[in-house]
Amino acid sequence: MPIYEYYCDSCSKKFELLRQVCQASEAGDCPQCHGQAKRILSTFAAMAKDESGQTMPLSDPCGGCSSASCNSCGF
Repeated sequence: MPIYEYYCDSCSKKFELLRQVCQASEAGDCPQCHGQAKRILSTFAAMAKDESGQTMPLSDPCGGCSSASCNSCGF
């Protein structure tokens, strides 16, 4: 079963629920105020190990790139 993230407008709590795929679009019960919470888009991080064994994010593998150019590392 996948984990989905929800946000409660009533109390501003963000939380996760383990649910079946067929329940993904249903509102979730807020654990704090018991109100109905909407499902939100989840973010995630992708990591890899470089040649030396160091863990690094896949989104910016060299750490020196800018949003406009990636000329510093050749990726």
